[in-house]
Amino acid sequence: MIRKLRIKFVILSMISLLLLLGIIVISSNLLTYRELVSNADRVLDMIVDSGGHPVPPLPPEGMNVPEDAAPDRHPGGIGRRILSPETMYEARFFEVNLSAEGETLSVRTERIAMVDEEEAAEYASAAYRKKNNRGFIGDFRYVKLIGINDAENDMRVIFLDCGRNLATFWNALFINSLISFLGLLAIFIVIVVLSKKLVEPVSESYEKQKRFISVAGHEIKTPITIIDADVDILSMEIGEENEWLRDICKQTKRMAALTNDLLTLSRMDENRQQFTMLDFPISDVVGETVWSFQALAHSRNRHIRAQIMPMISCRGDEDSIRQLVGILLDNAIKYAREKADGSCDDILLKLERRSHNLYLSVQNSAEPISDEQLRRFFERFYRTEQSRNSETGGYGLGLSIAKSIVEAHKGRIAASVPAVETVQITVILPIR
Repeated sequence: MIRKLRIKFVILSMISLLLLLGIIVISSNLLTYRELVSNADRVLDMIVDSGGHPVPPLPPEGMNVPEDAAPDRHPGGIGRRILSPETMYEARFFEVNLSAEGETLSVRTERIAMVDEEEAAEYASAAYRKKNNRGFIGDFRYVKLIGINDAENDMRVIFLDCGRNLATFWNALFINSLISFLGLLAIFIVIVVLSKKLVEPVSESYEKQKRFISVAGHEIKTPITIIDADVDILSMEIGEENEWLRDICKQTKRMAALTNDLLTLSRMDENRQQFTMLDFPISDVVGETVWSFQALAHSRNRHIRAQIMPMISCRGDEDSIRQLVGILLDNAIKYAREKADGSCDDILLKLERRSHNLYLSVQNSAEPISDEQLRRFFERFYRTEQSRNSETGGYGLGLSIAKSIVEAHKGRIAASVPAVETVQITVILPIR
């Protein structure tokens, strides 16, 4: 259990850190990419306002230059804004004029060296087929202008080379991701090391508790055995009908059952419970167990109705599966809700195979159960208030043992309320 607690702590810590780093890295790079696209569009707008080719020797009058793109005018004169009227002269771009049908009319590539006229025409054809007026094709950001050269449907497409900016962005993204990964790995190592220290007090307390239960259980068994033997001798001398002897016998049996349950849980916690995993006919095992509980059920005015799919085999420990079925049936018989006339609804046991799993369920009538009670069903020594007030003789360990058996078989167990005043325990076991 301590190992599982430590693993859960490490996993939860790493998931939280991963989410935090992921939000930081993704949001920062999204903002960077958005700024890159915005700057590219502003440069394209400046090129469009300037008239494109040929580039004028100086910025023409009336060209739209955003205020924040103007040069920095502070006294120190250090640097300039990201965009300025000079940006247009530094940009590498080309333009293509297309007809309404998408045929190339003219190509201008004076301001770029890496693209020839044929490639420029191919880029323009790809942009023509796209629905958006702006976008990326490879490393080029394009803008489409419709209605040029006095032709209403003719199109001019201007492409701006953003390759260097995109390469810088992808390199930054890779570096940020790599640094985040290395940081995450380093923190993972630190958390793994520290988690051992953090759970150490819990581990020590848990180990002491297990040792106490184991030692106390073995020590209690001896006097219980002696008392039981003495009661048998007294019964032979003064008769079995003595009220006090019957009471002593009843209580010693309860103490013996409690001690055995505690020792069983202790062995499972310490992984000392020996399970012999073999293939066996679980349909027959469940059927035999149901038959053995019918007499007990009838003595308490209950009836067990079984729906068992025949010829099902399972790999596991046959004795522990018998114990599991017995715990579920015993629990249902003890806590089934009686009607006004003293009768009870049938206790329904089902065993069926679905795909690669076995489903074993036991359903019985019950007092209304809250969600909080349902969540605590498999806690040790937990009993609902109705159970505590009834003369069931239980200690709240049966379902805990059942859960340990199911987990030892790599299965799952759960409690649910399929209908009003009804409770169902479902066990799912894998078929190997």
